[in-house]
Formats: sequence, structure tokens, C-alpha cells
Amino acid sequence: MRNFYIVLFCFFLGSTISALFAPGIVSWYFDPPTSIGVSCKEAVGWGINAYQKMVLIGGVMGLFSGIVVAFFLKRKSKI
Repeated sequence: MRNFYIVLFCFFLGSTISALFAPGIVSWYFDPPTSIGVSCKEAVGWGINAYQKMVLIGGVMGLFSGIVVAFFLKRKSKI
């Protein structure tokens, strides 16, 4: 059960870090596939979708790093 909490903590940590840095990355790398005229609706929609993808990717990276950390902690405790 301890390993589950470690994995869950790393998932939330990865999501939090991604949520903090994703808007800056999206605005720095902002090149929407649509032309921006008077209405920015399509560009904003694209930016929000990119932000959501970044948060999901950060969560998955945190989840996998939590699994790795839990594996090594479990292995270390058996030695």
C-alpha cells in the first residue's frame, strides 16, 4: 500500500509541476494551426487543448517516475 501512495504522490507532483510550467511553454511555443483575425476563439481553444495535453503528459511522467521510485525503494528494503 505504501508503494501505491508513492506512485500517487508522484502523479500529483508531476501534474502540479506540469500545470505550473505548461502555460509558459505553450505561450513560448505558440504557433496555432489557424490564422488569428478578429476572433481568437480557435486559437484559445487550441491553447487550452495544448495545456490539457501538457498536464496529462506531466501526470503520466510523474506516475511512471513514482513506479520506478517505489520499485527501487521496495528492492532496497529487501536487501
